[in-house]
Amino acid sequence: MNLLPLRPGSRASRPLHRAASVLCAVALAALVLLAPRPARATGDPDLAFWTYETAHFRVHHPQGLEPIAARIASLAETIYGRVEDALGYAPKGRTEIVITDDSEIANGSAGTIPYNAISLLVSGPEDLSTLGDYDDWYLDLVTHEFTHIAHIDNTSGIPALLNAIVGKSFSPNQVQPRWIIEGLAVVSESHHTSGGRMRSTMFDMYLRADVLADNIAGLDQLSSSPVRWPQGNLWYLYGSRFLGWILDVYGPNTMRAVSADYGASILPWGINRAIRRATGSTYVDLYEGWKDHLRRLYRQQMAAVEARGLREGARLTHHGRIVYYPRFVPPVARRGAADEIVYYRDDGHDRRGIYRLSVAAPVPAPGSARPEALLARTSSASRPAFTPAGDLIFTALMPWRNQYYRDDLVLLPRGEAAPDGDEPRRRRLTHGLRSSAPDVSPTGDHVAFSLNSKGTRYLEIARLSRDGVLSERRDLVPSARFEQAYSPSFSPDGKLLAYSVWTAGGYRDIRVVDVATGSFRQVTRDRATDMSPVWSPDGGTLYFTSDRTGIHNVYACELSTGALRQVTNVRLGAFQPAISPDGKTLVYVGYTAQGHDLFVMPLDPARFLPAPPPPGDRPDPATEASAIRLERTPYNPLPTLAPRAVTLDYAPGSYGSNALTVSVTGSDIVGRHAIFGQLTVQPDAPAPDVVLGYTYGRLPVDLGVRGYYVTAPRRGYRIGGRDVTYDERAIGIVSGISYPIRGEFSRQTLSASFSSVGFKGKLPVRGNIDPYAPRTILPPQGALNIAHLGYGFSNAEGSLDAAGAVRGVSLSAGLDYAGPETGSSYKTYAFSTALNAYVAMPWARDHTLAFRVAGAVSGGNFPRGAAYAVGGYDLENLTLVDTLLTGVTNSSFTLRGYAPGVMSGRSYFSQTFEYRVPVAQPDRGLSTLPVYLRRIDASLFLDHGGAFNRFETDDLALFTKGSLLYSPQLHTSVGSEVWFSMNLGYVAFSQLRFGYAYGLSERAIPGGQLYFVATNSF
Repeated sequence: MNLLPLRPGSRASRPLHRAASVLCAVALAALVLLAPRPARATGDPDLAFWTYETAHFRVHHPQGLEPIAARIASLAETIYGRVEDALGYAPKGRTEIVITDDSEIANGSAGTIPYNAISLLVSGPEDLSTLGDYDDWYLDLVTHEFTHIAHIDNTSGIPALLNAIVGKSFSPNQVQPRWIIEGLAVVSESHHTSGGRMRSTMFDMYLRADVLADNIAGLDQLSSSPVRWPQGNLWYLYGSRFLGWILDVYGPNTMRAVSADYGASILPWGINRAIRRATGSTYVDLYEGWKDHLRRLYRQQMAAVEARGLREGARLTHHGRIVYYPRFVPPVARRGAADEIVYYRDDGHDRRGIYRLSVAAPVPAPGSARPEALLARTSSASRPAFTPAGDLIFTALMPWRNQYYRDDLVLLPRGEAAPDGDEPRRRRLTHGLRSSAPDVSPTGDHVAFSLNSKGTRYLEIARLSRDGVLSERRDLVPSARFEQAYSPSFSPDGKLLAYSVWTAGGYRDIRVVDVATGSFRQVTRDRATDMSPVWSPDGGTLYFTSDRTGIHNVYACELSTGALRQVTNVRLGAFQPAISPDGKTLVYVGYTAQGHDLFVMPLDPARFLPAPPPPGDRPDPATEASAIRLERTPYNPLPTLAPRAVTLDYAPGSYGSNALTVSVTGSDIVGRHAIFGQLTVQPDAPAPDVVLGYTYGRLPVDLGVRGYYVTAPRRGYRIGGRDVTYDERAIGIVSGISYPIRGEFSRQTLSASFSSVGFKGKLPVRGNIDPYAPRTILPPQGALNIAHLGYGFSNAEGSLDAAGAVRGVSLSAGLDYAGPETGSSYKTYAFSTALNAYVAMPWARDHTLAFRVAGAVSGGNFPRGAAYAVGGYDLENLTLVDTLLTGVTNSSFTLRGYAPGVMSGRSYFSQTFEYRVPVAQPDRGLSTLPVYLRRIDASLFLDHGGAFNRFETDDLALFTKGSLLYSPQLHTSVGSEVWFSMNLGYVAFSQLRFGYAYGLSERAIPGGQLYFVATNSF
């Protein structure tokens, strides 16, 4: 409803003021990059939080995670001094830490605005995680995240002075490429532990593959958000090793000096100035030296590998990115006589899930691939297993209690497929159990799996009935706290079970456990990373992968003698072996510079190599954290809820002069509460505008309320024969709730709100009113109480290689109503809806047809009811420069080729067809400058629509005036665009469009419209 004017200074309501200087542009860009994130509740509203407080930290945790919270509190105090010594800076005040156990992944995050805060997920690293090399996961995690705090919070000079004036709003060290921020934290995590990603052989494999393939990432790619593999991992991988090399060459205090220097800079993005003052060289120069170092390093490593004789398989797949967990299909489940493989794939293009292919199929011609089929869609990196009857059991990430997504086991009957993920033949075996990596006993009556709970993964076993019901679940081997059990594998006779286990001190070893008694023996016990055990068909040999040479390879252990031999000897890495039923073929996950893929080779014991000894050069694990006195108290949101900073905005106001807006926000660390306040002052306004808001996050629904008092100049008052502008005062309150409905591959949202506003004009009355003048017209006043209902649904799927979504639909609908039933002085209504649909074209890879249809109707007796405008891009009031300075973009839902808002009315209808084609993925920028071109796409489009007060059906005609369906109220345009997907300022995404649109009706812009705008695709 158009009751109130847009906020004073809204860039959408009037021409923008151009920036007066480069300094203004820099300041605006910094504010965009450093804007505080909105409050978000930490999951389940039923959780009661508690707090441990130490000298430098407050650790907040939900009930049930006390042991983990206490350990993190002790570790945080232990590493506080170490990080301070390394970086030469100690954060002021306490750092807030919140821990949760609502995710299956291992991760954390840190921020310094508006206060120093760290969020930690409790889960340990997954089976093949790049985080898997550690001696103490929580020590690694806290060290990494607190390094971010000590690095980013290091602010001095003018930025510190500004923070002292307006509150904590400026953090120059945050406005750097992510490879500097993350790379320094990885260096720190590795320096203060005996693990970390600087020592990770998997991370080393990623870098080695790039060097050997002459695919070393450029500084431009590191400094932005690249499309190329391994995408965001480039920041951690290249950043850590590059900065580590700089520290080795120029001394351990180099980055301390750079952080202090950059933290005092008022102008962002001058990263080369800071490093040159510390080393005498820029990052650009240093990077060339580091690349030469890498080439020498890996030449030496490859010479040693090749001297032993290569043992590498032939490549089966060419997907790249993520390919995991190959498994031979048992004969009972095959489609023919030839060997078949199932495996998990997430290549960024096709749907994630378990795929099936034939190993014996003819080798495809160059440029083509083996035929594959999606057997079961799943979003979890699932290890597939088969029952003796040929049923498939796998892991799926599924909603539970509508609060969590948890790993659960799913059964798919033999001969069935579930490529969409919503097929009724899929049978859920567990509900919220957090179970993964299943394996079925040869008799089919038991399932073993890994269970994730409170930071520990347990080896579990349960009875499986013939009708697919799990019962009698129990721990097979008790796990000590924070141990991790991975990838169980039954022996061919079902009496033994092998699995990989992480234990304290950084050991990742292979164990074999007696299923009947639970007793186990260690097959390996060393600082090598030993993973993914599988059995030979006769049960006499155990195959697994180990990085004991510095490169992951497949090894064979003869269980009767303990003899260990090396099966593969590859340049890059070999993981997750699968042995054919006849014992003659090995399939493994290999690696290239594009990511993981499947490789196959004959399993010939005569070609096995002697196994080298495990590594002995690891430092000892860090000593246990010293015990500290801890007090636990109920969580108090007030210390973190209070606003910490003031945001100022100076922009055009509604009274013709500039308006100064002062805003404050606050949210507590757990996300239970958020507050907002805004005061707008205009010299010519009769009173300042005030807006206050509050959000409560401890309900099953998200609840927010906002109150406001505003004044605005209005027209519509006529007295003495003259139109007189008057001031309208409005006092209102808006409250709303929203409720998400989580699906496995879709999401729905229900929303409702109620707004109540009283408005009245201060009507000036002049003296000497002519009694014979035209009748006085009074403007509307009274109360308007609007009820709103909304619904949203989306199952749209994206792709890294296509222009936007490639399949699925998204739908939204909203209904607004005010009338006597809501206590309103006026009656008004509006209904709006929109549908987006995406179809992948079968004749060309990554070509997509995108369709959008939207419309709205409104009515009632309120003079300023809903009004809609349809037209093209606003190239006058919202130029490309304006967008770059403010972040405000043109709408993507337009009738291109027409003037903006050329049609208006109380109803509208529009539809768009776009045929989208990927053109190129430059994935390049300008060295370390904050400008980066990710991809180029093109589209052909047809827009059709209009706005009107009443649609005249009598004027509809087919095949008239060049239109399939002609109406003088509906207008059509055609055209084409080239899309440039950009990164700006290292982290901000923008889509720039260069296009031409030609309108087909008399109201179109003559000769068509050529434009260059910033917008986003639907």
